[in-house]
Amino acid sequence: MANSTTTLMRFGKFHRFGHTLTIISFFGLVLTGMPLVFKDYAWAQWLYGLMGGYPTAGNIHRICALITFFAAFLHFAYLAFETLIRKDKGIFWGPDSLLIQPKDVLHILGDILWFFRLAKRPKFERYIYWEKFEYLSLMWGTLVMAVTGFALWFPVQTANLVPASIATYVDIPSIALVAHRYEALLAAGFIFSIHFLHTHMLPENIPTDEAMFTGKIDEAHVKHERGAYYERMKEEGQLESLRVPASSAGAKFVSRLMGVPLLAVGLLMVGFMLSSVVCSLAYLFVELTKNLHFDIFSIFAF
Repeated sequence: MANSTTTLMRFGKFHRFGHTLTIISFFGLVLTGMPLVFKDYAWAQWLYGLMGGYPTAGNIHRICALITFFAAFLHFAYLAFETLIRKDKGIFWGPDSLLIQPKDVLHILGDILWFFRLAKRPKFERYIYWEKFEYLSLMWGTLVMAVTGFALWFPVQTANLVPASIATYVDIPSIALVAHRYEALLAAGFIFSIHFLHTHMLPENIPTDEAMFTGKIDEAHVKHERGAYYERMKEEGQLESLRVPASSAGAKFVSRLMGVPLLAVGLLMVGFMLSSVVCSLAYLFVELTKNLHFDIFSIFAF
């Protein structure tokens, strides 16, 4: 068994840079956008003021949106370079691909059986099925937020793209606002709960997964969590080229110094959001109950 102190390089500098841009833009968008969604709550009003209020928070939101577009551009430029220049077809199909494949369906079923102790756990490849779902959701979410965000940023120009006869019945900016808001809620809720849970809050990763900053991961962890990938690298003779010196104590400290506050802010935000949604549903239920009681009382009164 590999020594737990031996580390492998999982993410190169380019991917870590892209992930850093995504972190900065995502947190900036959430911290300036969510206060508008929950504007009636004290925490949202406080946070909006903390982010500079109007118009500063809006300007920060737009700058973070541009950073998101830049990160997306870099990613698609990388995909184009790998496929068109380097002729790497494995980007879209194969063990190193982030796209869903038939084998992933078998892995999902196998994982369910393993959870109920009915079978052995599947041996995963370089990317596990839930990471692929996250990747595809990121791509879809970025597209939706880009289109709807553009419509909200330039409402007049967007409305002019629709014929006047249709614009009378279809309010594009309003539709964009609804889609933008609920996609934002879905993205923030998922990232700050599910993604954090199975990435940073696993027992072996607490308090944070340092691979997002250092790019390195314990070899023993790879062998246990991504057995098929580990065995493939070993058979192809590529394992030795992936081995790198372990991160220094300073690098680990800096990674936690950056990661732990982000984790805390994310968990705090999802707590605020969830409590606000519950309060809104409770208020709606009370109001509906009052109306229902009034209707029933009126019926019996007559």
